[in-house]
Amino acid sequence: MPRKNKTTGFFREIAQAPTTAQERTDAAVRLIRETEAEKRADLTASLRAARIARDGRGTEAGPVSGTAKPRV
Repeated sequence: MPRKNKTTGFFREIAQAPTTAQERTDAAVRLIRETEAEKRADLTASLRAARIARDGRGTEAGPVSGTAKPRV
């Protein structure tokens, strides 16, 4: 049974470059997705920090907005 990881030689932590067109495409897509996910995470963190600073809540928990009224 062939190995799942595509490493050869003595230094097994160094992976081989993708060889087929499909593998190269997959590697490019994976790289693009990872960089876009990092950008979104950074933007989300900065917007969250700005919103907390604007509201002046800091680390304390404020009232939850949008709570439903109890049904009678």
